[in-house]
Amino acid sequence: MESLPEEQRWVARFQAGDPAAFARIMNHYEPYVLGLLWRMTGDRAKAEDLCQESFIRILKGLPHFRGESSLKTWIFRIAHNTATDLFRSAKPEAEPLEEADSSSSSDGGPGPLEKIEGDQLRRRLEAAMELLPELPRTILHLFYWDDLPVVQIASVLKLPEGTVKTHLFRGRKALRESVQRYLPGGAQ
Repeated sequence: MESLPEEQRWVARFQAGDPAAFARIMNHYEPYVLGLLWRMTGDRAKAEDLCQESFIRILKGLPHFRGESSLKTWIFRIAHNTATDLFRSAKPEAEPLEEADSSSSSDGGPGPLEKIEGDQLRRRLEAAMELLPELPRTILHLFYWDDLPVVQIASVLKLPEGTVKTHLFRGRKALRESVQRYLPGGAQ
């Protein structure tokens, strides 16, 4: 087992009966799973609940993990399925994303005008993302925020790679058109 990547060693240790290995897996992947779920739901509290549920499912499934995909892909698939189960059981509320903490820093960062413009653009981008159908929105999140390549996104969502590429292309185009009208010199 000398050349196994670290995540494979964590899985092997857990499957051999070391519960501390699960803690390592959870500590490593929890921020990524929480981020994915937060972006999918737009609600931090709901995302935290789903994250907890996801890791319960991961804990139950880990003894049977065979390594046919990367651990990251497998974990993201479980998190995505957990959120999808919630969406199927109850229609999600249409609420805007929570505002990010807007406290200013005194370390020479962007000035007030730049910060306001950046916040406005971020809010417009988030609003444009929320207008996208669930599938392209999820694919864009996985690709840009979670840095998953198309092949792993296809595996997580159980879709053909071509379908993922099509939704990625169409999602980018829709976002660009939606946000461009707010940029200086953009279409009105």
